[in-house]
Amino acid sequence: MWDVLVCEDFTDLREALVDFLQDSGRWRVRAVSDGQGVRLALAEHVPDVMLLDVGLPQESGTEVARWVKAAHPGLGIVMLSGRSSPADRLAGWRCGADVYMLKPAEMEEVELALTALVKRGQPLAAESEPADPLPVLQVAKGQLICPGGEPCQLTAREAMLLHALALSHGTVVESETLRRLLWSGLEEDIDHNNALFSLVRRLRRKLDGMGFPADALNAVRGRGYRLASPLRFE
Repeated sequence: MWDVLVCEDFTDLREALVDFLQDSGRWRVRAVSDGQGVRLALAEHVPDVMLLDVGLPQESGTEVARWVKAAHPGLGIVMLSGRSSPADRLAGWRCGADVYMLKPAEMEEVELALTALVKRGQPLAAESEPADPLPVLQVAKGQLICPGGEPCQLTAREAMLLHALALSHGTVVESETLRRLLWSGLEEDIDHNNALFSLVRRLRRKLDGMGFPADALNAVRGRGYRLASPLRFE
């Protein structure tokens, strides 16, 4: 089982998250409602991963994340927010969030993100052969770096798309999930289907230019997209 600390000030959502994670049988869950609760909880025990709301009372989730990362750099943070603009999401990553998810998020998506972060932080077995260096996606900077190569500059949405696909490496991310992540509901004048298709095409060109395999970013007809090539992100 893994330890997770949930910080959410809305009581109904906090209780729903706790119940879902506990019922999965994979999580030991503690829950708090504000930044002070986070500090007290971390003083007692540092969990494997943390689920953090942005809109907290007195002290925002971004301020809490900044403090947490300064005190515990290795602690993974999944941030939940109702703020959907690219600027808000970049601010979340810059303050230390490893994953930025929009509300309302499906419980299964939240657990998937938490699990991915925990597994990312687990060391390889001692007898494992050393792996080849992986490309690194620097989300906040919008840069993709291949070992021994020059950084490739990505737009904010290209970085967010690649990050979402990397989190679910090997599995399909539904098109609707990606559209909700990348465009706010206020942008109703946009043809989101064509916008997503064009965004994927531009990102695929950049991956091709950096030497990724031709099938690195796959379209799954009628469902969504899948990243077939592993990469790290920070």
